[in-house]
Amino acid sequence: MLYLLLIATLPVFSQSPKIDSLQNLLTKAQSDTTRVNLIFEIAMESWSTAPEKTLANAEKVLSISRKINYPKGEADGEYALGVYYWQKNKYPEALAHYSKSEKISQDIENEIGVGKAIASAGIIYGEQGNYGHALDNYLQALAIFQGLRDQKRSSNILNSIGNVHKNQKNYDEALNFYKQAQAIWMKAGDRKSLAGSYINIASIQIRKKDFNAALASAQKGLELFDQFKDINGQIICHNNLGEIYFQTGKYDLAATEYEKALAINHEFQRKPAMVSSYDGLGHVYSKTNDFQKALTSYHQAEELARTSGVRPALQLAYEGLAHVYGQSGKFANAFRYQELAMVLKDSLFNEENTVKMTNLRVHYENERKESEIKLLQKEKDLGDATRNTVMVALAAILILVALAFNRQRLKVGKDKELHAAQRALADIEIQNGFEKEQRLQAELEFRNKALTTHTLNLIQKNSILEDIRQTVSQALKTGPRDENTPLFSKLINLIDYSFNQDKDWDEFKAYFEGVHPDFFSKLKKANPELSAGELRLCALIRLNLNLKESAGLLSISPDSVKTARHRLRKKLKLGEEGSLLDYLMGI
Repeated sequence: MLYLLLIATLPVFSQSPKIDSLQNLLTKAQSDTTRVNLIFEIAMESWSTAPEKTLANAEKVLSISRKINYPKGEADGEYALGVYYWQKNKYPEALAHYSKSEKISQDIENEIGVGKAIASAGIIYGEQGNYGHALDNYLQALAIFQGLRDQKRSSNILNSIGNVHKNQKNYDEALNFYKQAQAIWMKAGDRKSLAGSYINIASIQIRKKDFNAALASAQKGLELFDQFKDINGQIICHNNLGEIYFQTGKYDLAATEYEKALAINHEFQRKPAMVSSYDGLGHVYSKTNDFQKALTSYHQAEELARTSGVRPALQLAYEGLAHVYGQSGKFANAFRYQELAMVLKDSLFNEENTVKMTNLRVHYENERKESEIKLLQKEKDLGDATRNTVMVALAAILILVALAFNRQRLKVGKDKELHAAQRALADIEIQNGFEKEQRLQAELEFRNKALTTHTLNLIQKNSILEDIRQTVSQALKTGPRDENTPLFSKLINLIDYSFNQDKDWDEFKAYFEGVHPDFFSKLKKANPELSAGELRLCALIRLNLNLKESAGLLSISPDSVKTARHRLRKKLKLGEEGSLLDYLMGI
């Protein structure tokens, strides 16, 4: 189904004995910081079974931490609130709390806290269908956890990256990431996380039409979730079983599983999973020609998906409504919903393509960089050889001129014409050298202007795309309107203008290297561990761009740029007093 178990950095499953154990430890705790840490653990163990307890305990963590001036506790409290609001599908509130948690963790240099907040925000982006932002967050978090040699959290991120690949329909790659995570959990004996891996693997097996294997995996997951009494996991398992039965033509069993998921979810109110259940029921009723029930189910899915911002599920609901209205002969309604589905699909498709390009860069960046470095070295060697040849020729000319002048002093009376010719030749050489220097200076100034113009175009383009994103969001909230309304006119104009500004990073690199030809090769030679994204950030810092301008170029938030600069400073081994700009200016 569309909603899968996402276990990025959250303790996703709950277990009553563990909460009882934590409560027992809490009664014996002596220090305030120990009490805060235990209350936070209880909050995180409660979200999938009793989310209101998560809220209450998160507020306790924040209150006590502020009284005793305990920043780590404050970061944990903000994080737990983010989890609560995520569970309640209040994405803006959740992202705000994750952002606060990340900032506090940065201030106290708690890298685990930073990674958790970034990864959890990635979960929200993934649920909204914003796969580019989701993958960017996961890769940032993975770099942090791998740097800390934290296998547990790294495996959770690998699992979440698998979810992104699954949503791109890159099933083999998704299965590869899921199994990497599963192998770590098996080795560690982490049965709780294993339950989630069975669900994710089942979802891939469904899409690969291996239904027997999918059924076995989903049942294994459900068995474990029943043991843990994990409501969230049970809901997802029943949704996956519903899809398996639907795909194999067992429509009665499919409807039963979707209804079980809805019944369990009635109190839990996990809306993305609820949307999947209603979409699934819509598919079943449409297939069995019960059009009225199909329309009711799809409309319920549409309303929940639209209010929750779950765009992939909203697209399915639109497509289902278009199909059923078409079967019922209501072609105007069918056309309307098909149009809505196509607009949303195009939006998601463009974002998926962006993520695919990002994935390719992640997989092959090192090989490409090595090829570029070799090519740059060849060009440098060729340039050195050419320069040496010119210098030898110039030296030879100067020697000849010096000899000529010497002979002229000895033969002033006899060789006046030859002397004049040699001086003229020297003057010509000097003039040519001066003109060449002027041309080079003019060319450098031109390249600097071109780089500045191109950088401004990139910033402008990304600003336009952000306007488009906000306009689309506003359009979806206001509902269908005539295409000539000001809102849609603005959207069309923004899209047309963004096409005229369509440049890519390869062009930026070409302009940048035209002004600073040895920058990347020298920087990479001095710091071979730098990633492609960090090299790009170095180029923006070298141009002395501020946080907002850099964020516009990289399509991330200014806070994310600040985090990236902080990690870059550590990689470059710069002290607190060291200036990134000064260091890069010296490259």
